[in-house]
Amino acid sequence: MRFIEVLYRFIVIFQHTSQTCRRVLKNRRKYSMKMSKRGKRRKQHSFVTGIFKIVLCLFLKSIKLLFSFPIYLLKAMRLLFSFLIHLLKLMWQLFSFVMRSLKSLCLFFSFLIHLPYRIVKRLPNNSSKPVLPTLAEIDEMDGYKFEEFMKCVYEDLGYSVYHTPFSGDQGADLILTSKGKTKIAVQVKRYSGKVSNSAVQEVVAAKGFYKCTEGIVVTNSYFTDSAKQLAEANFIDLVDRNELEKLINTIHN
Repeated sequence: MRFIEVLYRFIVIFQHTSQTCRRVLKNRRKYSMKMSKRGKRRKQHSFVTGIFKIVLCLFLKSIKLLFSFPIYLLKAMRLLFSFLIHLLKLMWQLFSFVMRSLKSLCLFFSFLIHLPYRIVKRLPNNSSKPVLPTLAEIDEMDGYKFEEFMKCVYEDLGYSVYHTPFSGDQGADLILTSKGKTKIAVQVKRYSGKVSNSAVQEVVAAKGFYKCTEGIVVTNSYFTDSAKQLAEANFIDLVDRNELEKLINTIHN
């Protein structure tokens, strides 16, 4: 737009100059007959001077326009570049707004999806716990089932339990590992009578074989006095019928 305005001004100046030249020529023809020879020469001289001034003025204005055109072009380029920068900023702000909106929508839908799960999770669990067998039912078990039962009991208490082979167990039916990496050898005896000191001897041997730091003998019955003395001398824990009942009640609670 600036360039067109400059071009328009140049055309107006040129038209004005042309009209001035025509007027001068017309006046010269009108008064040429009345002037003397000297006056005629002076008039010719002034006419040539005027034409020279006009041409010089047009030349200078052309030079000025020629040198001002790159400046106007640079200004136009600067305006265009500034417009592009503002356009890019606007597009980036629009993109950021769209991304934030999508993120908010995703969070909202995620909340709606997980809301039922959270509500159900916070509801009290009314499902009954699995019923552990009573001592009378334990008395009806065989030796292997009693070992499996004690494995489940110690797992519920937080131990990592290894069930040794049925034959060649080297005196331990279960190997317990606590969270503190303590290893315990367990001998399980389902007896109808009292357990003798042979069970204590077996778990003492198993402690050394399995490199355990503690030993336990568990039974659904009771221990003889010699078994209790041997266990006390070798730091072996004894779990008789009464202690087993307490253990089951602990899991129930």
